[in-house]
Formats: sequence, C-alpha cells, structure tokens
Amino acid sequence: MTVVWADFGGVLTPPVGDALRQVADAAGIPVTELLAGIRRLAARDGTDLLEPLERGLISQREWGRRLTAELAPAYVPRVDLGDFGDYWYAGRPLNRDLHDALVALRGRGFRLGMLTNSVREWEVHRAAMLPDQTVFERVIKSHETGLRKPEPEIYRLAEEAFGATPQECLLIDDTEANCAAAEACGWRAVRHRDNGSTLAALGALLGG
Repeated sequence: MTVVWADFGGVLTPPVGDALRQVADAAGIPVTELLAGIRRLAARDGTDLLEPLERGLISQREWGRRLTAELAPAYVPRVDLGDFGDYWYAGRPLNRDLHDALVALRGRGFRLGMLTNSVREWEVHRAAMLPDQTVFERVIKSHETGLRKPEPEIYRLAEEAFGATPQECLLIDDTEANCAAAEACGWRAVRHRDNGSTLAALGALLGG
C-alpha cells in the first residue's frame, strides 16, 4: 500500500505568496509590511505566522482585529482583516492539472489523503474551489485536530488514519519545513514548486 498525502494551499491552489499579495493589495499595505505584522503578532504568543488560526485557537474575526492593531499606526487597512480569507481566496483557481494527476494515481491503486494546515473560516472557500473532495479517502485538517505541519504528531495521525507505516506514506507539500519533517518521520516527500517538477518527481518515486 502506498498513501499519497497532498497539501491544499500552495499545492492544489496557486502559490500562497500570490494569495498574500492579493490581501496586501486589497488592504493597501505593502506585502512585506503585512507579512511583518503577521510575524510580530505571532511572536507575541510564541507562535508562527498563521498558527493560531491553523490550530483553531482564535477566530479569524479576532485575529484580524489584533492584526489591524499590530499594523497601526503606520498602516490602516482599507478592508476588514477579519475577512482575511475572502481576499486570500478571491479569484484563485484550483490546480486542475495536479488534481487530475492525483485522480489518476487513485485509479492506479494508490490511496489518497489530504493533509492540510487549515483555517475554519476558509473552508467555505476551499469547498467552492473543490466541491467534490471524495477523491481523498481521508482529510486531516489542522484546525480540527489542533495539530499542524511540521509537527511530528500530525504525520503520525495521518499514518494511523490509513493504518500505514511511515515508509508507505508520501507527502506533496509546497513548504520545505513540512517536507523535511515528513522525511524525518520516515516518509517520502515531494516539494511542490510547479506541476512539471512535481509530476516528474511522482513518476520517479511511484513509477509511471
């Protein structure tokens, strides 16, 4: 048995950097300053970037209020950052080519899962992008479990979901740290940069 776990954001969507720029443009804030504000806000709690949202520890509304305060007085957003996800996902298409490649893998007998750092309020946008998620036998979302990549515990949870060994699992993810953590747990990993290189790596690792 081989289980292929795919990330969502940055893998089945365009790069997350593009999404951040969309939010920054809507808010009228330089993307570097918006990212710096997010980092400062996370550092206050000893967390990382969107970690409080991805763990389900805080509502997007409250997080947006705190981020707005963090950016002041230098920057006043033109939009309500409590609706951060609306701007993050606006107009972003599904990576249909990679999705179809995953469907083809399932047709060849590979088992598929989605392993994603997720935000509760963003699920409506993800569902609009990918209404039918049944190609994935298991879906593990960080905001539901309180665990997030790159923590080893979420990879162990994924193994248990299929009754798989680490050697039977492969992760497709756009983040180097998440791929490195998977490999440290005994998984194989493909860092997604573009469809061509990802599909070539999957072909080399899985055959065909």
